[in-house]
Amino acid sequence: MKNTASLTVRIPITLHKKAKEMVKLENKSLNEIITELLKDWSKKKEEKMLYDAFSKASDSDVEYAFNAQKEVVFGNENSKKV
Repeated sequence: MKNTASLTVRIPITLHKKAKEMVKLENKSLNEIITELLKDWSKKKEEKMLYDAFSKASDSDVEYAFNAQKEVVFGNENSKKV
């Protein structure tokens, strides 16, 4: 399989047994479930980081970004008219 990496994870035996039982019910491999979980986790973390970053922006930061976007979209002459 290309573009993949191997990962060794140490987990309690009881969790491993339970996970193997659960993946059978899902008709998926343990690898597929772990990959899905890591994708979901990393997406949630990224969204939280972005939310936190935007929450820290002050009104002047937002106004500056808004004006910069107007300049890009409408050009320098028209940005002040909007």
